[in-house]
Amino acid sequence: VKAERLKSRAQDRLANKLTTTHRKADEKRANAEAKMKERAVRTSEKADYIRRTGHLPNSFFSFKLPSFFFCKTCTPI
Repeated sequence: VKAERLKSRAQDRLANKLTTTHRKADEKRANAEAKMKERAVRTSEKADYIRRTGHLPNSFFSFKLPSFFFCKTCTPI
């Protein structure tokens, strides 16, 4: 009787853990899908802007030049 009780408690705990894990995975999957859709919308908007104007937006290039390119007192090499 005691062994059966322990076994059923262990099964309940396992079922609770699995339920929690599935819920967390679903939340993460939904968040990832939302981010992907948001990026697709932004990309589509940028593409529309480029098609409409023929110019690249200023935010198109995400890299930054090192600060020594803008040094006023330095002589260019």
